[in-house]
Amino acid sequence: MMDKVWKRISDKRPKGPKLIKIVGIVSAIVWIGAVAAFLLVKDKKPSELAEGLGHGGAKDTSERDEQGGHGEKTHADLKAGESGNADEDRDGAENHDGTASQSAHDSEGSPAKPDHEGHSNATMPAASGDGGHGAHTGDAAARPDEEDPEADDRIRPSREELSALRQLAELHAAQGDLVKAVAPMRRVMLMPTRETPLLSLAVDIFLGTGHYQEALAVAEQVLALKPDDMKVQVQAVEAQYRLGKVEKAITAAQAALKLHPGDLAMLTSLGTMEVEMGQGHHDYGKSLHAALKLKPDYAPALYLQGRKAQLEGNYKDAETAFLKVVKLEPRKAKAYGQLGMAMYHLGKEKEAEKAYRTELEMNPDDYNTWFNLGELQLSHAVQVKRPDEIQSLRAEAMECYLKALELNRDHAQAHYRMGVLLNGNGQYKEAIRHLVAALKTDSRHVPTLVQLSLAYEFLKQPERARAYLTKAYELDPLNKVVLFKLKQWS
Repeated sequence: MMDKVWKRISDKRPKGPKLIKIVGIVSAIVWIGAVAAFLLVKDKKPSELAEGLGHGGAKDTSERDEQGGHGEKTHADLKAGESGNADEDRDGAENHDGTASQSAHDSEGSPAKPDHEGHSNATMPAASGDGGHGAHTGDAAARPDEEDPEADDRIRPSREELSALRQLAELHAAQGDLVKAVAPMRRVMLMPTRETPLLSLAVDIFLGTGHYQEALAVAEQVLALKPDDMKVQVQAVEAQYRLGKVEKAITAAQAALKLHPGDLAMLTSLGTMEVEMGQGHHDYGKSLHAALKLKPDYAPALYLQGRKAQLEGNYKDAETAFLKVVKLEPRKAKAYGQLGMAMYHLGKEKEAEKAYRTELEMNPDDYNTWFNLGELQLSHAVQVKRPDEIQSLRAEAMECYLKALELNRDHAQAHYRMGVLLNGNGQYKEAIRHLVAALKTDSRHVPTLVQLSLAYEFLKQPERARAYLTKAYELDPLNKVVLFKLKQWS
């Protein structure tokens, strides 16, 4: 029976050329379908594919750092009221006459914004310097506004990747390059962990690079596991303060000191807040004094003492404090930058330059010190007489400002200085680009408005030149340069 059935089927099967033709047609259909499916899948986003399949992958919902970029985007507080004669401004002279006063707050300065309780930013009194020496007195942090490419990767790493990423973050941190440690540590933090050494390292990295929101979030994880960890308590206080949660930070510091009254790190942290809120604050210098009384050679407190003296315009005491710091901690890079500032204001320009370069050898990403080194070179250019020396020093200053802008594209004072120098070189269009960038940060900076007016005047655009000069007059009707130009045009 089966033999008959099989014979009947065999007799009906296509044979020879007919079979080959059928197989070819079927193969073509299969290949066309496969290619179409591939192109359809290729054009779809992963999220769309997941929805099409009816499920989603693991999704990290953590927010990016709100600071966006050294965290705290530190820009110098540009001051209006630059003096100088019109010829110097028109020729693009350095205007090295106090236009770039010392910042009202440096990168370690007042918090980024008011907290939700309505407390305003604490600001420190500006200490204007001789020769227009620049204002960023703090250490450079990373640029939180410069997003890490890997920060967009929300997919949790595999165990093998996790180990490699952790080793990479630890290696960069051990080498002192916290900026490079941020991206791998962010990836590591996508995996939940209760390992406090790893969490503590993450706090160090995020806090040290100005990513305060991330630092605070991880610090809170550590404190949930180890509530008595004073180091992390100090870090949490600092992160809160830098995020503008001033009252919360002070309250937390005071509460911790009630339980641990002799903790030098917390005393210094509270002292920093008291100093940065200005001399009008009722506890100004109180905690700093207590810390130094407990331990006179405690380097962080000495560093704060130097900053306090510098902000008060007492550069001699600042120099003394910073010299003690670098003796106690020779690898504390930011202390050399502060020391250079103090030395400059004391007229010790050679020593100041050496201090700046020492810091930049250890921390080449400190845009504040690059800016200050540019100010120093520009100051030298005013003092020499030979044209070739002047040109050389101006070129060196420009390189320093460009380096500062490479590291922080929002550095308003560096943009302003570049505008002045480019105006002096007759490069008016390039000058306008930098001056407009400076104006975005401080739209009321009269010297920037004057330089823009001069640039447009030389570009034969009198209406725009007059518009900027008119705005400068509205802001500072007693400005000599503005009055001179308006009289000249009347």
